[in-house]
Amino acid sequence: MVDNIGIVDTRNIISAIAEKFGIDMSDYASTILRRRLVHTINAYTCHSADDFIDKVKRGAIDVDDFLYEMAVETTEIFRDPSLWRELRDRYLPEVCRTPDCQIWMPGITTGDELYTLEIVLAESGLQNKAKVVAGCPSNKHIENIKDGGLYDPKKIEVSEANYTRYVGKSQFNSYYTMVDNHAKMKNELLANATIYQKDILKTEANKQYRMIIYRNTLLQFNIPLYEKVIRKLTESLAIGGYLIIGNMETLEYSETGKKMQVVNENEKIYKKRID
Repeated sequence: MVDNIGIVDTRNIISAIAEKFGIDMSDYASTILRRRLVHTINAYTCHSADDFIDKVKRGAIDVDDFLYEMAVETTEIFRDPSLWRELRDRYLPEVCRTPDCQIWMPGITTGDELYTLEIVLAESGLQNKAKVVAGCPSNKHIENIKDGGLYDPKKIEVSEANYTRYVGKSQFNSYYTMVDNHAKMKNELLANATIYQKDILKTEANKQYRMIIYRNTLLQFNIPLYEKVIRKLTESLAIGGYLIIGNMETLEYSETGKKMQVVNENEKIYKKRID
């Protein structure tokens, strides 16, 4: 089992991935990237970075599986309940008044936030007034999300506690079924959602999105990639649309982000200004 990899090994892996898959990972934050690479190396039962690189070059590793293993999956349903209350009470009713309202959730992995949003919309009577478009890093993620995921008892307990703090209108267990002591979210929650597989930077900018939810991902990027992603997000928002990022994240280091108006500093909600 590999416990750690050095800078040289990391660079060599980045080079091999770029050459074989056409994926540039050079602007990912070093600490997070190395942690995910160690996880992925072990997932493929490789004994060293060189062993992993050899498998990549020989085509023994599928790109979709690689993207699945590399993804960070550390969220939960209704994480940060105060944000979802704020969206429910103030912002979602506003954006859903717009005809053909579209909400974009690029870069989701577990589907936790997608299910959260759909529950909020359903309980607010807005599910048929908004089309949710979600992007995933791999097709394997899409399959898992559409299948309802598999949440162990501890994680579903945390999510249920979050929902209680959110003060939902139903019983949280009405949104999932138990299968082999694991919870699966109900498929009908995604009836009005479109899920696709594509890197955020390769997705064409759609200036019609009224809201974009992209939380706890900017922390994974160095400044050049951080700036590119924020530019893509802001270019995809309609004028007056809202961008929501993680509560430990900021737009202050981005020249593009500085053009956004902070409307809720605590919940990190930004609005696209006319200028």
